[in-house]
Amino acid sequence: MPEGDERSDILLMELTASGDREAFASLISRHQRLVLSVAYRFLGSREEAEDAAQEVFLRLWRAAAKYRPETALAAYLRTLTVNHCLDVRRRPRLLALDGGDDPPGQEDPSRDLEASERRGALEAALQSLAPAQRMAVVLFHLEGASMKEAARLLQISPKALESLLGRARAALRERLGSLLDAP
Repeated sequence: MPEGDERSDILLMELTASGDREAFASLISRHQRLVLSVAYRFLGSREEAEDAAQEVFLRLWRAAAKYRPETALAAYLRTLTVNHCLDVRRRPRLLALDGGDDPPGQEDPSRDLEASERRGALEAALQSLAPAQRMAVVLFHLEGASMKEAARLLQISPKALESLLGRARAALRERLGSLLDAP
């Protein structure tokens, strides 16, 4: 039997399926940070991440009646977000958007310059990876998905995921160089 937040997620999904907008608002509030984080790290733009989050939650609303609690809602939302981001990446991009946006919820004008430069270098290095490598890094290292879950989300074998992660780590080491050695 699910515990704590999972149980309340199930109840909120049941209420959402019956059209309860307050329950749906509670789900959004509870899981928005996860969805925005995955979308931002994959798409590299705060604006695109916010658009993706809106689409993911719209899909959740539409699919609420079909949701089955065999999978935790957070994992289900991660899957929806990954699939939507993959769809977005497949579409031709009409504009080259500025990749220097701050991650959602991190606009703080007093932040330390050195930390900002490091974060910018890391984000730039992450964005320079091939999309499949970037998503592997985001899911496994940044979002904490297991190898099995990350492989399933990317629709590849665990062995292929290991290979992607190895190539991604090598590329990040090459791009970040001395930044990795700094204190």
